[in-house]
Amino acid sequence: MYRRYISVASIALLLALPVACAGPEAEKAIFVARETIPTKAQQSDGQFDTSTTSEPKPSDQNADQETDTAPTTEAATPSITTTTFETRPWTLLAGGDVLLDRTEPEGIDPFDKVEPGLDSAEVAIVNLEMAITERGEPYDKEFVFRAPGSAALTLAGAGIDVVSIANNHILDYGPEGLSDTISVLDEVGILRPGAGSNNAQAYAPRVMTLGNGVRIAFVAATAVVPGGFAATAERPGVADAKWAIPRVLAAVRAAAASNDVVVVSVHWGIERETCPNRDQRDLAAELIEAGASLILGHHPHVLQPIETFDRTVIAYSLGNFAWHPRYGITGDTGVLEITFDGPYIEGYRFHPHVLDYRGGATPISSGERYDRIVDVIEGRCEQHDPEPPTTTEVLDDPALDATPSTTTG
Repeated sequence: MYRRYISVASIALLLALPVACAGPEAEKAIFVARETIPTKAQQSDGQFDTSTTSEPKPSDQNADQETDTAPTTEAATPSITTTTFETRPWTLLAGGDVLLDRTEPEGIDPFDKVEPGLDSAEVAIVNLEMAITERGEPYDKEFVFRAPGSAALTLAGAGIDVVSIANNHILDYGPEGLSDTISVLDEVGILRPGAGSNNAQAYAPRVMTLGNGVRIAFVAATAVVPGGFAATAERPGVADAKWAIPRVLAAVRAAAASNDVVVVSVHWGIERETCPNRDQRDLAAELIEAGASLILGHHPHVLQPIETFDRTVIAYSLGNFAWHPRYGITGDTGVLEITFDGPYIEGYRFHPHVLDYRGGATPISSGERYDRIVDVIEGRCEQHDPEPPTTTEVLDDPALDATPSTTTG
């Protein structure tokens, strides 16, 4: 099992903030059939239901990037009629947008009620919707987000291994803010695909090797790109999935060529719309063709459906995972649990949560909001596109409770 070991002493010297979370048990499971060699569980009497609700049509672009050769699953044949395959099970947990600009200064851990606990999986990943810095000048836009350096410890203490930093807030405090974010994430051992000091670093896959030998590459990019946010050969910035899609696809191809699993994190879509749009579906199809094993989306600040195509799971939007308090649909969220055997996805399970009064995810198992979450995740999303905000919504952040936009969150 891959897990970072951060010394308590060194962390105390760095920023000193203890955090923890835990919890098990899911409410709902949907399993994905794999189209290659059956696993040992499938060969006995385990059956998996196929859940495919989209039909993206993949397309091509060119390739370019680097990584290493990947291990493969080996098989042994003890008899003519029975074949036993080596199993290498592992789990990935994914959450949506994380903003700690209020909870961190107040010493609040927004992950402490999450079930299952993020530290219970081999890999946990979220989207970091802010800079971690106390330097830099704010970007000239309505909403800019940052948290102090101790936020990196909160993320690491919760068990988060990877954060996407490809979004429209990571440069809210300029190149200095991005540099500080990268430095403190590296300090606590969190991988951070999607941005860097130049475009080579921004598009580069970040690779993790698990204890069972599985190599996982993470690629992140954003289709929401404020002016000046895109990385160039000489300018820090984000991987651009709006104007530079061929380069994103090249990164995915390179990652797929030399790793077992490719996880792609994408910032895309329209805020507050519960159904994915055509641009999202088209890009998902291209990413699948390029070699993505799992696509994790964010930016709409509401949940969107989870679909499967071939052996790939697509979560179009995982909503607000740690945010300002939300009591309407922008507060519906959850944990996506993906189970793997070696390089293959065996199934997924979504654990419904809602944001509590602190802005942290809290599990739920029944009620109207639970039913709405299940509807959206399973694809019955049109009926839940939200009405204009009412007095029951928290309106302290108009970016999330106003007319749908592609630029604010």
